[in-house]
Amino acid sequence: MHEPVIDDADGTEAMKQTSKWEPGAPVFDSGSQMVAVVHEHIGSRVILIRPSGLRWETRAVAVRRATDRELLQLKGLAKHSRNARALSAIGGRR
Repeated sequence: MHEPVIDDADGTEAMKQTSKWEPGAPVFDSGSQMVAVVHEHIGSRVILIRPSGLRWETRAVAVRRATDRELLQLKGLAKHSRNARALSAIGGRR
């Protein structure tokens, strides 16, 4: 279930999730101030992952659904990570 809450960061209304997060859901972690994708939800903890491969664990209550702007950021990070990996695979710039 979801309940509306006001996001203090930009004053917009966001949705606070009170049920289990599904793997693959784009979210924003208020603890780290980073956008990521849910990897796994275990009890009151959520494991998040960024396109670069960075993983961390946080409290589920610190996570909210990503806004449209944050979704764009996540897509940009994914594109950058793909390009960086491709460049390093062919022996790109040092």
